[in-house]
Amino acid sequence: MKFKYAEPIFVFLLLIVMLFNIVFLVIDAFGYDMERLPEGKFLYSVMSPDGKNTFSLYRVEMENVNTAVRGEVVSVLEDEEIKKRNIYWQVGIKTAIAGWKDENTITVNDKEIKLSGEPYDSRTQIVLPEHSAKNRAYNLD
Repeated sequence: MKFKYAEPIFVFLLLIVMLFNIVFLVIDAFGYDMERLPEGKFLYSVMSPDGKNTFSLYRVEMENVNTAVRGEVVSVLEDEEIKKRNIYWQVGIKTAIAGWKDENTITVNDKEIKLSGEPYDSRTQIVLPEHSAKNRAYNLD
């Protein structure tokens, strides 16, 4: 007995799977947006040497997952406009040590972040285990 509708059903199911994949790729792409991070509980803030920027740290408690620390720079522009920007996000920690290196560079947990550069997001950092083959190739001693 031949299946008359097998091919159209297969094509329909394939299209559904492809649609779900596209939707989840879009969701994943927007999931790493630094401006959509949870607010968190205020820890402390540090003012820049020139007094124009303030860097604030917040602890974020995520249910059944972990804790994280979010760092936000608040700048007061010349026209008294206030600009906020998340520049630090690290999962798996409860606090962080932050300080200004100069008026354009912040150091948070030994990571230097330039105000004009890319923010630090631990979700996008790839850390290879010490015993991985790639690390062994570089550490030949």
